[in-house]
Amino acid sequence: MTVIRSLHDDQTELLRSIRDLHCPEGFFCDITYGNGSFYRNLPEPLMKYDIEPQAEGVVRACSTMLPIETASIPNIVFDPPFLTYVRDGRSGNGNMALAKRFSGYWKYEELEDHYLHTISEMNRVLRPKGVAVVKCQDIIHNHRMHATHVNVIRWGEQEGFRLKDVFILGAAHRMPSPNRRGKQKHARIFHSYFLVLEKTA
Repeated sequence: MTVIRSLHDDQTELLRSIRDLHCPEGFFCDITYGNGSFYRNLPEPLMKYDIEPQAEGVVRACSTMLPIETASIPNIVFDPPFLTYVRDGRSGNGNMALAKRFSGYWKYEELEDHYLHTISEMNRVLRPKGVAVVKCQDIIHNHRMHATHVNVIRWGEQEGFRLKDVFILGAAHRMPSPNRRGKQKHARIFHSYFLVLEKTA
């Protein structure tokens, strides 16, 4: 018997672990599909959405307002941007390569607002006991540590979810962050979280 573990250094293997434990019929819906990199070695979800579609078959829709019937789907995947100080059309480092690839928010409050409204929308479209898989990363913003994975759990509880499982993806290289000068004040982040949230009713 293969034991599924919480810590992985390969995203595909991590997603397979989540699927096998919590979405045995496969991932049904991805609301931030991007270029589809999640599914290069996995079956595609039936429903695919993104605010700026980059691939064929992806429906243009914001994760906070989905064209999906209420309480109609069994599971959903949400992999939003996690960078701050990056936003097209604003000052700062919005033109750096990582910003263009991953997108992001200008302030942590914008990240919070996006997550909160999306979690509420996921609660609307999921069936009772439905599962939301949320990828997130803790970040340093304005010289403060923001434990986004803790915040997502709390925001989920406010919207009718319970934490069902936690998976951690390690990285061979450091996660992207704005260039800083001076003495290091925080540990450099080399991991991200995949939280499995279950709709409680």
